[in-house]
This record gives sequence, C-alpha cells and structure tokens, in this order.
Amino acid sequence: MKFVSKKPSLGDQIKVNRGIYDHHGIYIGNDRVIQFGSTTGELDPAKAMVIETSLDDFLKGGELLVCEYTEDELKKRRSPKEIVEYAKAHLGDKGYDIVNNNCEHFSNECAFGEHKSFQVESVMGLLFNLFGGK
Repeated sequence: MKFVSKKPSLGDQIKVNRGIYDHHGIYIGNDRVIQFGSTTGELDPAKAMVIETSLDDFLKGGELLVCEYTEDELKKRRSPKEIVEYAKAHLGDKGYDIVNNNCEHFSNECAFGEHKSFQVESVMGLLFNLFGGK
C-alpha cells in the first residue's frame, strides 16, 4: 500500500504519522473520519472504540496521507459506499489490541474485508529476524 498527500475521497483509507506509528482511519466525506481510537485523543486501549471524528481531530496537526491503490488492490477493494457502510456499522465496537486489533486492522477490514496490519507484520518480522531467525 502506498500513501500520498492528496485530498481524500469517500471511502478512502487515510493515515497520519504519530511519531512512532501511523494512525489509520476511513474518510466518510464532509471532513469526517471513522477511526478505531480513544475518545480522549490519546492511545488508551481501555477507552478505545470505533468512533466518528472530524478530519482535524483525526490529524491533530499532522499531515494527511491518502492510500493510492495498485490495480490489484483496486480489484480486491470494496466500493466506497460499502467501505463507509461497513465502517458506520462498527461504530462503538471495542476490543482494541495494538497487536491483534488496531486502527490499521480496522481500516483494512473496512476496505478489503482483511484483518491485517502491515505495521504489526513489519515489527514482528523485524523481531523475528533479530531474535528468532537464523
């Protein structure tokens, strides 16, 4: 997946860098975002849930990056309407887990129906190579 600086469209996967990680969400139009995050604005797993926020609240001053899909990704991707409907259907969902159920998992689940986090896979691969690989 490649993310670029551009104006988002309905159903786009978006992200913003938070320093040591990227925070992901789904753009639902009218400068609104559905994200798996904390209502307090901080990464607090106990208070995290799927919420709707303004784009400004999502970005917190950071740079908006929008997913630019490859042809293969576009073939697997749900329609923008389906992505938004899926995201809205999960408002209020809880169970945040940084490794198994985070904001990127949610974003990919909305867009592709795949529960996947490339950030987690990357870190786990690095740890495996450092400590478990030969």
